[in-house]
Amino acid sequence: MQITLRFFSMLILIITMLSGSLMAAAQDVDFESHLIKQRVTCMVEQGDKVLGGLNGGGLLIWDRLAPAQVTRLSAGEELSGNYVTALAWTGRYIWVATTGCGMTRIANINTQPEYRQYASNLGSLDITAVTGQVIGDNERVYYGMNEGGVGLITDGISGAIYTAEQDGLINNNINDLQIFEDLLFVATPTGISRFASNLFTDQNAGLGNLNIRYLAVDPDDRLVAGGPGGVYVWDGDTESWSSLGWAGSCNGLTSNATELWGLGSTTASVYDDESWIAYDLPRTGSSSIHAGENIWVGGRWKTSDMGVASGLAWYGAFEGGDSFSDYVVDASLVANGYGLDFDHEGTVWTGSYRGQALSGVSQDQITNISQLASADNDSNGLFAYGSNMLALVADHERGLVYTGQYTKGIIRLDINTGEIDLMHGGTCGLEEEPGDRSTMVSLDVHPDGTLLVMYDWDHEQKVRILVDPVHWRADHWYDVPQGGDEGIGGGIGVWDAVVQRNDVIWFAVEGTGLVRWDINGNSGGPDDPLTWSNFSDDRWDGPFSGIPGTTNDPTQAKTRLALAPDGSVWFGGNGVTRFSFDEMFGELVLEEAYSAKTASYQDGLIDGNVGDVEVDGNGDLWVTTRAGLNRIRWGTDEPEIDAFFDLANYFSNSIYALLYSPNVITSLPGGVYTQLAKSADGMRMALTSNQGTVAWDITAGPTETEATLASLYCYPNPWTPAGEDSKLKLGGISADVDNDDAAFVEIYNLAGQLVYKNSYVSADLGFWNGNNRTGAPVATGMYVMKVTWRGLNTARTLAVVR
Repeated sequence: MQITLRFFSMLILIITMLSGSLMAAAQDVDFESHLIKQRVTCMVEQGDKVLGGLNGGGLLIWDRLAPAQVTRLSAGEELSGNYVTALAWTGRYIWVATTGCGMTRIANINTQPEYRQYASNLGSLDITAVTGQVIGDNERVYYGMNEGGVGLITDGISGAIYTAEQDGLINNNINDLQIFEDLLFVATPTGISRFASNLFTDQNAGLGNLNIRYLAVDPDDRLVAGGPGGVYVWDGDTESWSSLGWAGSCNGLTSNATELWGLGSTTASVYDDESWIAYDLPRTGSSSIHAGENIWVGGRWKTSDMGVASGLAWYGAFEGGDSFSDYVVDASLVANGYGLDFDHEGTVWTGSYRGQALSGVSQDQITNISQLASADNDSNGLFAYGSNMLALVADHERGLVYTGQYTKGIIRLDINTGEIDLMHGGTCGLEEEPGDRSTMVSLDVHPDGTLLVMYDWDHEQKVRILVDPVHWRADHWYDVPQGGDEGIGGGIGVWDAVVQRNDVIWFAVEGTGLVRWDINGNSGGPDDPLTWSNFSDDRWDGPFSGIPGTTNDPTQAKTRLALAPDGSVWFGGNGVTRFSFDEMFGELVLEEAYSAKTASYQDGLIDGNVGDVEVDGNGDLWVTTRAGLNRIRWGTDEPEIDAFFDLANYFSNSIYALLYSPNVITSLPGGVYTQLAKSADGMRMALTSNQGTVAWDITAGPTETEATLASLYCYPNPWTPAGEDSKLKLGGISADVDNDDAAFVEIYNLAGQLVYKNSYVSADLGFWNGNNRTGAPVATGMYVMKVTWRGLNTARTLAVVR
């Protein structure tokens, strides 16, 4: 066995050394998070570092002495999730609790951090509280769950789960945890439990309000509790609570070796053994306080021109006297993105599903549009908060971004000037009458600038077009026919469109299927002027409710379309399908189709609920499903389907662990995935979900030469040299000595020694008789063949048998 392993290791080493980049695995994807940083939920100080948890943005880390210098960790290689609920330092590790994604343990935060994620073998992934301590050589960590009770982790190994039903815990909804005198106290909405001698007992005597949200140990080594009813202190002798004089609701409790602090709505207060001394906070919206070497506060800052659900995270430190330092973290205001596209400068624009903001994120700038317009024709702002931004599209040639607000109209943003115009029935021909419900669900732009507006079941007209994007207020709007055989047909709604060629557009129509519109009809072609306003010469084909050979259903709601490099069309429904169109017979032709993966040894999609499809600059197809992201690549003879999950979705269904290894977990935002977009050159992609947006670069695919080298082989293999008539040959490439395009071949043994080389090798012509450079026959065994052609190289193994 030792000989076999050594042989194998040597073979791999030599191949790696000789082959270069062509032998590398499939390209990795580095997802760049465009997450909200809306509110600091919790904080902990450890050494020189301070950590601040965010509700959707991961974790902020700053230096205690230089708090303006902040870095961020997010889900993926570092954290298990982005919605951080609690932080704890046990004396050995920092523990990060999240909603829906379990916990992360961080070691060496001040030097070289190491991260370990906990998602399996927990009582729940919805962690609401965490505390712990080191006793002797053992670390004991307790974590609280939403409707799951309390769990225990000992020295990194998950252990017991304690619940109300089985163990007498007062409530399974855990607000906070605190170890006091080596006993665990549990704060819940219905009071406090104490865990001692493996028993939970209720400890509510003296509490004026049973909803306890915070627990802490003060400098006098007393247990204190806080919540809507104020602050209470525990008396272990009488086993009861008494008020500590706090007026109003307590929004946080913390203590260091010398001071006990509480958090109010607009103040932070320190207890002086008799009363609370209040200090005004620098900003409103405080939600977290932590006492370490510094007194840290944080929360959500919201200006008057932000929606109710918007805001930016802020944090600061008490500087003494009445002074606080404070810092606001710039970020996108879009938490649950839906509408999505790249503008002509490469900025990723995302519209909020809840209509709270429109955000543009580039490498060096974040632009948020969140204020409301003061009038219908005002040029600054949104129509209304709460009106879904389901549709967004960029016109790259003219520098425009169109965003549809459901039932309201279209926000027209000129990237070049920064001007915003509101398009609706009162300002243009978008609607027939002012006040009509503009229930648009999708937008698209033709290369000539024509805007296509698509509507759902709640709108009588299904497709409307604007043929002059510059003079949009004038009479340049037209209703696309939708009745009988000449038009969109009688579908429920139109969810997407794709321009197949200059004069042909495909529509995805819910209830009926795919519809093809040839704008110039049979009498014109793609090079002729487009007759947008003359519908009499159009050709309509469809609707097509299916394609023979696949069960993928194009009649479903929210079916999406994308154009393949060869001009065929992809559509997603309960799978993905590529089809072409036979104009002579008016029929769809199936090219290929993919459905959900059902076995680990088979390729397939994560699931059959396809949200969107898009083709990148390499021609690879990206597919969003509800639970993750797929990429279909055609770099080899058979297509390969890559899968990308966030941690929570991976563990949401036990079937995924059977179908995929944990290596598919990456830094996706989580939640339900919806839309995809690509940059103008197709070399950047973006993805939205209801928990955030990510973007990533597309690595250029292999050149023609690289692709050819990938299919190179030598034959016969295994090979028995038997004279000049049985020489070794190369296949799979077009190397040709006569055309000054020869391949250079080197043969190495497993010791790495060169045994043969030839600079003039043509494809499919014998070039080696099996003798080494001194003319002696090489021995039976394994060899590595390095081939260099057109400046690139690769390696193959060769077995010689004598």
